Amino acid sequence: MCRFRKIWVCSLLALLLALLLPAGTGAMAAEPANDAEPANAATAAATPGAAAAYVMELHSGETIFSQNGEQMLPPASTGKIVTALLTLDMAEDLDERTTISAQAAAVPEMSIDLCAGETLTLADLLTGALVHSGNDACFALAEAVAGSEPLFVHWLNLKAAVLGAYATQLYNPHGLPEEGHAMSAADLAHLAAYAMQHPFFAETVASKQAVFGEGESRRSYTNTNKLLWQDAHIIGIKTGTTDDAGNCLVAAYADQAAVYLSVVFHSPDRYGESLALLRQAAAEHLLLFPVKAGQALAYWPDGAGGGERLYAAEDVYILTERAAAEGIRVRWELPRRLVFLDAAGAEIASTALVKKPAGIS
Repeated sequence: MCRFRKIWVCSLLALLLALLLPAGTGAMAAEPANDAEPANAATAAATPGAAAAYVMELHSGETIFSQNGEQMLPPASTGKIVTALLTLDMAEDLDERTTISAQAAAVPEMSIDLCAGETLTLADLLTGALVHSGNDACFALAEAVAGSEPLFVHWLNLKAAVLGAYATQLYNPHGLPEEGHAMSAADLAHLAAYAMQHPFFAETVASKQAVFGEGESRRSYTNTNKLLWQDAHIIGIKTGTTDDAGNCLVAAYADQAAVYLSVVFHSPDRYGESLALLRQAAAEHLLLFPVKAGQALAYWPDGAGGGERLYAAEDVYILTERAAAEGIRVRWELPRRLVFLDAAGAEIASTALVKKPAGIS
């Protein structure tokens, strides 16, 4: 039995080492840039001119770059990401229809031209908020989800705090200037990473065009995020612009197994700086996904002629610099853990080993 265990573990070691290769992606076709603002990808990514800049990897949650990443600044319409994630978490049915109030229809600045009395679905309003940055759509969502804008805003701040964005202070659901309405680039990046795990959100922010509504309420818009036309790896996320906040952008870049997220606040070139930061992150890093939760990894004998299989308790993602990827190795601490080490022998990731995880019969 011990010999069987050793063979099993060694075979799994070979499998794990094979899995320490990044997953590939399908070919992506670029589209014409249309009227997109020119992105200066040659911008020095290490010294962006933005008031704050932050880059992370979505799956691992690892920070890659931070320049004033914890500084509290007005997010403009990029804060609509929080409105969307709260709505998606609380709404039972995105096809539920809601009647637009006069107050929602009167919200100024960027809008999807809502009319008091018309009805749209929550999905319609989310699309209008994320693709065309409709302030009125955000107010309508607040009323539909919480019954009033003030209560919805209270829930926004609670949700942000629950997700770790403790310093975030939002005073409205749309991002129009208001004293004290602020969050950090780091907090917004992590909230965006959470939102991107929702299929509706991810699909919507990656859309270059959106058509929604029925009959007289049918609308068609082009995404305000011009970065979508500038690189086929870009899959979102949200622009924001006010005099106070300047030009802001939250962007996502899919590269093999990784998704890199960037946030820039008050940037002199939000598209160029974001693209330079994201390309640099992708050029210098790899995301490894060697273990999936529930995967059988080893067999542990009970000393009486029997034994049990051991399973990974959680997914393991490892973000590493490309040059360091070949130095990663594994250490078995049976029957408790599987540990991943860097070339210097320092622990960089691990998973507990369990006898029967949820979903395994």
